[in-house]
Amino acid sequence: MNDFNRVLEANLTPIFSKSASIAAVDNKDNNRDLFYALVHISEHYDVLPCAYDYLVQSFQSTNEQYTANFSKKYNSNSLNALLKTEAPSQQTVMPETALSDCLVQYAPICFTELGWLSAISQTVTGQTPLVVDLMAVHARLTKGEQGIANIRAIYVAHLLRANIDIPALHTLAFAKQTDVGEEVFNFAAIQLALAQFPRVFFPEILGFTLSYCQSTSLPEQFFPEGKGMTLPGFLQVRTIRRKQEVPQIANIIRNYLAEFEPQADVLWQRVQTGFWLHQQELQQCEHHVSVRLHTILSPRQAVEKLLATLIPNAIGHHGKIRLGAKTLDDWFKEVPFKSTNFLATLLHSPYVDRAKPENSQLLKLFDFGSPMFGVLDEQGKAVFKDWLLSELSPGLTQGKKHNLAKQKMGLKSISSELTENRLPSAHSQIRQTRPINYSKLSNRELYYYLVNNDIYPDVLPAAKQKVSRILATTKLFNRPPFRTFTHQAFQDYIKSLYQHEVARYKPLNKQPKLAKQAYVWGIEQFAPTILTDGCWLQGIHQLDYYSSHAIAALLHKIYADETGDGKLTQNHPHIYQELLDSLAIKLPMINSRDFIEHPGFIGSTFDIPVYLMAISKFPSAFLPELLGLNMAIEISGLGRVYLRLSEELRFWGINSAIVDIHTSIDNLSSGHSALAIKAIQTYLDEIAANYGEQIMQAHWRRIYTGYCSLESVSKRFKFSLIGNYLFKRTRANG
Repeated sequence: MNDFNRVLEANLTPIFSKSASIAAVDNKDNNRDLFYALVHISEHYDVLPCAYDYLVQSFQSTNEQYTANFSKKYNSNSLNALLKTEAPSQQTVMPETALSDCLVQYAPICFTELGWLSAISQTVTGQTPLVVDLMAVHARLTKGEQGIANIRAIYVAHLLRANIDIPALHTLAFAKQTDVGEEVFNFAAIQLALAQFPRVFFPEILGFTLSYCQSTSLPEQFFPEGKGMTLPGFLQVRTIRRKQEVPQIANIIRNYLAEFEPQADVLWQRVQTGFWLHQQELQQCEHHVSVRLHTILSPRQAVEKLLATLIPNAIGHHGKIRLGAKTLDDWFKEVPFKSTNFLATLLHSPYVDRAKPENSQLLKLFDFGSPMFGVLDEQGKAVFKDWLLSELSPGLTQGKKHNLAKQKMGLKSISSELTENRLPSAHSQIRQTRPINYSKLSNRELYYYLVNNDIYPDVLPAAKQKVSRILATTKLFNRPPFRTFTHQAFQDYIKSLYQHEVARYKPLNKQPKLAKQAYVWGIEQFAPTILTDGCWLQGIHQLDYYSSHAIAALLHKIYADETGDGKLTQNHPHIYQELLDSLAIKLPMINSRDFIEHPGFIGSTFDIPVYLMAISKFPSAFLPELLGLNMAIEISGLGRVYLRLSEELRFWGINSAIVDIHTSIDNLSSGHSALAIKAIQTYLDEIAANYGEQIMQAHWRRIYTGYCSLESVSKRFKFSLIGNYLFKRTRANG
């Protein structure tokens, strides 16, 4: 077995304190709330026990429903059989007029697609070949125009052309869209929940991804190509890309089961569970959309539905307007609202022209200059007009039909019972343990829990407190280099820093002052930091669900480079691991307790990586500070220090690849430093445009605090490094 694949051991289970699990369950009682919390996971990490429990119940439901589809033993034939599985295709092609409604229903699923792979590469799995291969699949599926932000923008634009404006994904209004089925949010919540446990549910994620790649999107099922439909073109392109990845996913599954051959049959069951979970969710959503699209509301049902949305906000504004024997407010306050009586009275009121319904005063109330202008859009006006025509001039409704039998089904699909049974609650599947006081742990101890935060999510509150303390201290002792941020002042400042560092560089022309063993010892001390290289951006995928797409894209590019973008040989921790191996520095795996207990490490060697891993878990809460920290990290690779270090390492015959790659990739022209600077400028431009100059300047000060925090958190390590080396040398010299 590849040593780095061991981090995917088969029986990993997250551990929650009892209080945390109960709090999460009490606060999240339906899947729309769970969906919203997972979109905002860095602020709602208390939902993690609930998300885990939700997934466990979903897997159980799938196992019960699809028992007959499972093969008990793993072999090439059983995998090939799964590869030939196709989701049942929708037999009824819908009229194109139903396309927009279908796209509205599908949006939560589409907007969170591949979310379960967005966090597949974390600090703990960065050098894991199986994860690297899966990360490569994700990278290929989200490159270019098929990028997450681009897909969402194109999708929303397509709806806007149909005069449909849906709320932004990160808003509570998006999760509370009553017209979008529960089944849809169930599916989307599963996609988001899987991302929180990339190691725990690795086999299920493999199966889920295989089914995703083999399946066709719901809009394509209902509106197939070649039927004269105008589906957004990216959907077909996306499906083609997905199907192209099937052989790669199948190969990862083979390699995974070969790596854990003694447990292959058990893991194969879990892979199948993930596969059939995706199939189950897809079929339930297909049924929901099918029922909805086949159900054509009668004009009366449509107007009753519209009134139900208007009345709650209309009460109190119509106390002087009478309809029949009562005021409108009296009508609206009745519980339940008597729509039949109300509409019958309205039909016989002066507001309706019974001879020419289309000329009714009721319809004119919503025109410009009239008292109800702005209450209804054109679609709403059309609903009232259709109702009047259907009641008074049936021949003018063009024979519209409605299916009452299907309407009685409403939007309650066959999945409703499963949905109700899967609502999060306290269950024995959650491993509970006595709470650990993480806030009292040393950085050496915290390193272990932060590397393994998917197993110990209770560490997150302490991590957030640590970040806040470091930033507060940094702010006290550092003031921005210029009073008012402008692009020119910022660029001049960066340029002066760079020129200063470059001017200080002098080529090595003699033996370095330090002996080779000093460099070897230093390389060992930097291992906890460089073996987590890129970790400060490992949570940046959370920004994909917000509106700052341009900023997220810049940071994604940096993170992809740090982690190799699906290529193990380009992964920075892997390059450093090769350096350690070449120097015969044998260290345990970073996810083990043996690693933090390694006697060769000084205590402060964990200061920097603990801070970087901690802040990575809260990219939205600390985004300004993260942008500044990122700039400090990237720009530190330029100029005198790295250039001279590279020469000194080579002088002693030590591979300088890890230093050289940073000197190259962090360049100020188009590299990571340039991207870091652009991300800051873009962010501050957005803040200024949305909140004004004063708020923008406050965010600049937060960015600069983040920039200085790297130096602040590094001080103890730097002094300890020098002091401990001098002590070692003194002892060695007797």
